[in-house]
Amino acid sequence: MLSAQGAVHMAAGMAGYLALCGACLVLARPLAARGHRGWAVASRLAPAAVFCGFAASAVSVLAFTAGAGLGLVWLAALALRLGTGPAAAVRP
Repeated sequence: MLSAQGAVHMAAGMAGYLALCGACLVLARPLAARGHRGWAVASRLAPAAVFCGFAASAVSVLAFTAGAGLGLVWLAALALRLGTGPAAAVRP
């Protein structure tokens, strides 16, 4: 039986990873508009991998870890890519 703390942990984790998947999907359009087509495609595929990891978690904890980890690695890679891109020109 799942404890109250465990249930809160599971609910918060589910909300967090759904938000992560949503963020990937929301960022795909501006990435494509800026010509980053590969990043946009990957942003659309990453949520599918996260969901597959969660779906397979009933069979293997490793699948859950891989799916969750992939989502977080994608978020870090995307943040690094967007944070190190060329800065927009500032006009006075």
